[in-house]
Amino acid sequence: MVSLRSLVTVAAFIAAPVMAALTPQQIADGIRKLTGESQALQATAQSITIVNAPLIVIGQGPFPTLIAGFNDLVSTATVVLEQFPGTKQITGEAEATLVFDAFRGFVRVTQELGNILIGKAGILEKVPFVGQPVAASLRAVESTTDTLAISLINTVEPRVRDLESEANALGDTLELCIQKYEGIAV
Repeated sequence: MVSLRSLVTVAAFIAAPVMAALTPQQIADGIRKLTGESQALQATAQSITIVNAPLIVIGQGPFPTLIAGFNDLVSTATVVLEQFPGTKQITGEAEATLVFDAFRGFVRVTQELGNILIGKAGILEKVPFVGQPVAASLRAVESTTDTLAISLINTVEPRVRDLESEANALGDTLELCIQKYEGIAV
């Protein structure tokens, strides 16, 4: 299921010329859009309980919303990534900092979401059918954020080490979260 919000985001990016290179401001704006989507999922993640988790079986409760939100994150990131070809190297410190700060914000918010989910995984051991769909969605998020991080590392010269550090931190959190949900099995 794709939300109207994602369709509008996709339409806005598609409206730009297909081969257009992204400016540092456009990159930062795209990352901030991802940050907002990730942050919007935190309340849903916080609402997970042993009572509402089994509702995934009938397509209700917090997990279908989380999975749809993860899919929206992947879609939005994919649209941003499709605009990267032709983007010039960012060599200016101010532009590099603009992009880095946006990415760091995304990492922090997404780590917070991951940590909420890690905390909730412990109460879900008695709801084994929740684990695999969540883990699969998180794998898609991990793959897409890895690709985004690599694109940024290859583009934002002055902040390569900082971007690598943030990307590794996010990767570690997502991997732990995935392991927790893969461990919830029938």
